This record gives sequence, C-alpha cells and structure tokens, in this order.
Amino acid sequence: MKRFWAAVFAVLVLCTPAIAQNETEGEGWAIDVRAGSLGLGADLSRSIVPGLLNVRAGASFFAYSTDLDISGITYESRLKLGGVPIAADVFPFRNWFRIGGGIIINLNEVSGNTPSTGIVTIGGNQYNLADTGRLDVKTKLNRVAPYFGIGFNNPIRKSGRLGFFTDIGFMYHGTPTATLTPSISVPQLQADVDEEMQEVNNEIEDYRFFPIVQLGISYRF
Repeated sequence: MKRFWAAVFAVLVLCTPAIAQNETEGEGWAIDVRAGSLGLGADLSRSIVPGLLNVRAGASFFAYSTDLDISGITYESRLKLGGVPIAADVFPFRNWFRIGGGIIINLNEVSGNTPSTGIVTIGGNQYNLADTGRLDVKTKLNRVAPYFGIGFNNPIRKSGRLGFFTDIGFMYHGTPTATLTPSISVPQLQADVDEEMQEVNNEIEDYRFFPIVQLGISYRF
C-alpha cells in the first residue's frame, strides 16, 4: 500500500503541468490509449452534458508469468490482468478535474502449479512431488467489481484534439478465494491440501481492493 501511494504522488508531480490547464467545455467523442495497473488498453468516451458529464467504456489486458511463494510453497504462476470498464465521469468544476464511478468486468486471475519434482510441505507433512504429482492453484475473484476514481484532464474539450490524462482509483473485487487441487490422489494428501488451502485463503483474504493507476493519451473527434 505504501508503494501505491508513492506511485500516486509521483503521478501527481508528473501531471502538474496538465493539471494547471483549465479546459473549456466540449462535446462529441474521444478515444484514448492507456497503460497502468490493469495493463494496456483503450477507452471510448462520449460527452452527455458538455463539460460536465462523460460516459466511457473500453478494455485493458496484460499477462505475464512469474514464481509466487504462497504459504511456503513456490508456484510457477500465470498472472492475467485486465478489465472492461463501464463508467461515468463527472467534472464538478467544469475543468480538468473529474470524479469517475461505475463497474469493471474484472479479468484479473492468478493460476499456477508446483513443479513436477521436488519436496514440498503441505499441511505440515512433506511430500515428494514425483510421487504425488503437482499441485494446481487458482484464485477466484468477483467478476463484476464496483469502481471509483479521480482523474485529471477532460478528453472531450472544446479546443484542441490531443490530450494527456491520469486516472487514480480502485475496484472492489471481493475476498479472493484460492483452490488447490492435487493431480494424484494419495492417502492423507487431500486432508493436508485442505489445511494448506485454508492457510492460503487466510493470507490473501485482506486483498479485497485492487489499485488502479493509469496514464494515457486521448484524441477528440
């Protein structure tokens, strides 16, 4: 969380020149490309009340592989980030500052598995993966997540077509739930897996909010 707020501070400092500009009212459409904590994506915005209310929708995606240590076990994991926002942006002062809210179709997902060989401790007992097979893990999150955020710059303005913007906020994806599945059933293993799964869920239960920080370029048309 400290790193998140440090990133927010850095974004505000970098965007100070843009914030200082007071945008005038505009109408029409705008498209943007963005990069941030939900990956790479694009949004389409439409002015409903010029200078006061926009609506937007889009999509962002990103995926990568990494090793994750969860409750003492290393998993070869695949992280998928992404979302499909359906949101409204209100400009209470009819300038560069906006307040956004809506829903995000949450595409975030974590899955992985242990290597096929090695010694791991599951539920307090040691197992040889060559005998028991790998252990698969998958994390479930709410698919529809409420979103709230603030932003800087209106992509639909009266003067100028190209602009830069920043979004800072969060989505609430609920309490994560991890499931662990052994590939081979052996005596005692399932009971230990159930105990291990409870430990994993205890570790991740506080991660109910996902921070959203995005930078982008918009074009009005």
